[in-house]
Amino acid sequence: ATGMKSSDTPNQDSFSYTLLDGDWMVCIACDGHGEEGDIVSERVARTLPLHWSRDLPSSGPEGALRHAFEKSQADLEKSLNAAQTHSGTTAAVVCIHAESREAWFAYVGDSKIALGDLATGKVVFSTGEHKAHDLEEGERLKQFGAQVITREYEDGELVSRVFVPGTGIPGLAMSRSLGDGCLKNYGVTAEPQVHNVTEFWQTCEAPVVVLASDGLWDTISVEETIAALAARCRAGLDVRKGCEVLLRRSQRLWIQAEGDYCDDVTVVLLAPNSSLAPCKPTG
Repeated sequence: ATGMKSSDTPNQDSFSYTLLDGDWMVCIACDGHGEEGDIVSERVARTLPLHWSRDLPSSGPEGALRHAFEKSQADLEKSLNAAQTHSGTTAAVVCIHAESREAWFAYVGDSKIALGDLATGKVVFSTGEHKAHDLEEGERLKQFGAQVITREYEDGELVSRVFVPGTGIPGLAMSRSLGDGCLKNYGVTAEPQVHNVTEFWQTCEAPVVVLASDGLWDTISVEETIAALAARCRAGLDVRKGCEVLLRRSQRLWIQAEGDYCDDVTVVLLAPNSSLAPCKPTG
C-alpha cells in the first residue's frame, strides 16, 4: 500500500517484491527525496534486488547485501548522474529464505524495518535510523568536513540537516542514503547497516515483517504497528488488509497535525502464509 502527499505531487516512495530461484524473497522499500527522488527510488527498488541475486552465490547473504548497495550507488552515478546529484533515497531491504528461514535486514536512511510476532503482539527486532546527530554518524560526517546543523524542539525532538559547506544545500535529513551525490565526498555514505535476524525470525510463532517509510513511523510507532496487526489476527480479520488500515490511519494523523500536508506513506508486509491467515477468535 502506498499513499501520496497530494494529487499534484509525485509519490517519491517505491517498493518491490522479488522471488528468486532457490526460495529467496527480497523485499525493498525506498523513500525518495529531492526534485527527482521518485526516479532515484524507483531505480533502486528495481535494481538492488538484481545486484543482490547476482552476488549471492559467491558472497553469501551479508556480502551480497553490502555489494548490492555499493553497486546500486554506482548504477545511479552511471545511469542517473544528474538526477542523483541533488536527489536520493532511503532503502530498507529484507531477504528471507522460505525453506531454511534464514533472514537478513539491511538499510540506509530512516525507512525502518520491524519484525514482530503476531502470536504475542510484541516487537522482536527493529532497525534504527541514520541521523547526523547520532554520535558515530556525526563523527564520520565531521571527519569528512560536512556541515551539520541540529535543532532541538520544545518536545525534545532533534532534527539534523547535512549540507555541503558554505552552500546552504541540500539540507539532507539523514546521514546515509543512496544517491545524494553532492554529499558523497562529505561522509554521507551508501554503506548499509546489516543485521542477521535469523534467530529472531525462527523463534517467532507467527513472524511478520513490516517495512515502511518514515511517513508511517512518524505517526505510528513500531510497537503500535505490530500490536495492530496482531489484534486483527486475534479478531479473525485478514492481516494483509492491515497494511491499508495503517496507511489510512497514518494519513489521517498527518492531516490532523499538518493541515493540508501528508508525507508519502508506504507499508510493505512480509510473512509466511501461516502467519497471514486470519486467526480464529478466542474466548
